[in-house]
Amino acid sequence: MNNISKNLIEIGFGEWLLEAVPPESLEQFDIARVTAVHKDSYTISNGEVDVLAELVGKLQFSASSPVDYPAVGDWVLANLYDDNSFGIIHEVLPRKSLLKRKTAGKKVDFQLIAANIDVAFIVQSLNENFNLRRLERYLVMVNESSIEPIVLLSKSDLLAAEDIADRVDEIQEIMPHLRVVTLSNENESGLDSVKEIMQPNQTYCLLGSSGVGKTTLLNIIGALDSPSS
Repeated sequence: MNNISKNLIEIGFGEWLLEAVPPESLEQFDIARVTAVHKDSYTISNGEVDVLAELVGKLQFSASSPVDYPAVGDWVLANLYDDNSFGIIHEVLPRKSLLKRKTAGKKVDFQLIAANIDVAFIVQSLNENFNLRRLERYLVMVNESSIEPIVLLSKSDLLAAEDIADRVDEIQEIMPHLRVVTLSNENESGLDSVKEIMQPNQTYCLLGSSGVGKTTLLNIIGALDSPSS
């Protein structure tokens, strides 16, 4: 892809997005990806450095709802200043997916979770956290966002094989073609299957309630990717 650095491609920039960026914008702005959202600022990455950034005033004042603001995973046009130590976001580029959920209250509004996600790993543990109704809510949210869902059932070391099979059957009664992977952060069974799913230049997210092992899973996958492992 002409004019697009290898670093941007490695963090998910694709042909679908290049078609949406006018050539003159590539001359005027830097392309970056939002990696964190703070109260009044954002962290963006150009694939080489992470930069603290703020919204240009025009973008702030033209936003009519939370959906108009950048979310984690968004691609933006920005200017970087002071040796890439500070940035100004001028425009949010078109999204291919937007993961959001409705906020509580009578007014219909949304809380942004992430943008431009290819696959959502929905994590439930095989102990008392296992809840089909909660899983269904996650599946509705993910499917409405046109994101591929994959269910990860953690803590497989806590159940016998036949009990695990019963729970997988329960899930596939809801969605027969849904991919389900069982794993254990404790004995690392099933982690190779998760790694095999993950492909270069794709964006993944983890969804699930507290205590199901999301952070531990991220740390283990990160360790498996490190040069010393």
